[in-house]
Amino acid sequence: MKHLQNLTYKTLYRIWGGLFVLTAVLGLLFPSVEEGAGRFFLALIAAVFFLPPWRILAMAKAEDNRNHLRLVRYLALASLSLTTVLLCAGILSVGRGEALGNMLHILLTVICAPLVCSNYYALSLFGWAMLLYGSFGKKK
Repeated sequence: MKHLQNLTYKTLYRIWGGLFVLTAVLGLLFPSVEEGAGRFFLALIAAVFFLPPWRILAMAKAEDNRNHLRLVRYLALASLSLTTVLLCAGILSVGRGEALGNMLHILLTVICAPLVCSNYYALSLFGWAMLLYGSFGKKK
């Protein structure tokens, strides 16, 4: 965690973007790891995904930088909203054909990358919700 303290916003956003791509690719390659080290590794990667935005929030609050707070807030809100819409659409697509279900699952995997990568949907939803919540706080 000490390594994150010396990074700039630009570097943190790049790391976060790289982790997003990594979780999306891993989610597509390994959609349902059942047990063992693979499942632990995927959950760990999905949890690490949330470290850069937490550091961005901490830096933005310390500097009273509303732009970065707003950006993380909007990204978290977009992820939570799109996840909700795609999960509901997936449920409503039952009986409408396998192709539609597969397309919705691929969209869910790419748009909500850490969610599918970890196979623990609650972990990712909680992470996004905490980012959203954390983006509203005042400077300490």
